[in-house]
Amino acid sequence: MEQVQGVLGKWGMDEQAKTFNLIPEMKLNYLYNFSYISNENESYFTYNLYDSSILVRMVMDVSGQLKQFAWSDTTQKWNLFWSQPKQLCDVYGICGHFGNCNQDTLKCECLPGFVEQSPLDWNLRDSTAGCLRNTSLQCGSKDVFSPIATSKLPDNPQSRQVNSAKECKSACQSTCSCNAYAYGNTGCQLWEGDMLNLKQKSDGRAGKFYIRFADSEIPPKGK
Repeated sequence: MEQVQGVLGKWGMDEQAKTFNLIPEMKLNYLYNFSYISNENESYFTYNLYDSSILVRMVMDVSGQLKQFAWSDTTQKWNLFWSQPKQLCDVYGICGHFGNCNQDTLKCECLPGFVEQSPLDWNLRDSTAGCLRNTSLQCGSKDVFSPIATSKLPDNPQSRQVNSAKECKSACQSTCSCNAYAYGNTGCQLWEGDMLNLKQKSDGRAGKFYIRFADSEIPPKGK
């Protein structure tokens, strides 16, 4: 009971409008009759079609998005009614390890210095296998760092207590498994192993995120 209420609560039910805040499409209310019941004994949400002759389908395709379509007799095609996550780039791990979801093209691409791990899968629009380095790291002072412009840092960073950006870089450089670091308002953050869900900016302005390269690999924006 508490788990159901917790899940529904995260969606932000608007009692007056009878909609969930994260599903604004509910306000259209021309296809579905929504019902949300919550009392001391039970808590649940249901919906059904006003017109049972309307065809509706829900799918999850290679994009990782859950999509709901309704058939239109007028246009003779399926019309998208609702999808979640709304943006392809918000699907968890959609571009795999060391991949970036380009918010302009809504397509996955490898970070600079990386190539597709499975080109065949990428051609089939499945990029979840991610990317591999062009050149293996040498570890220690033989590696260099290059800034990457970001709008979202990768998931699961590790925090380090340091006093400067230089010390943060040194902390990453001294750990062979560290692939990147960032130093800013949140302090020093390190990423060891694979990185997921990084988003690059399209304007080319570098943020305070630095990715590690082997010295023989030419970094995209210098050392």
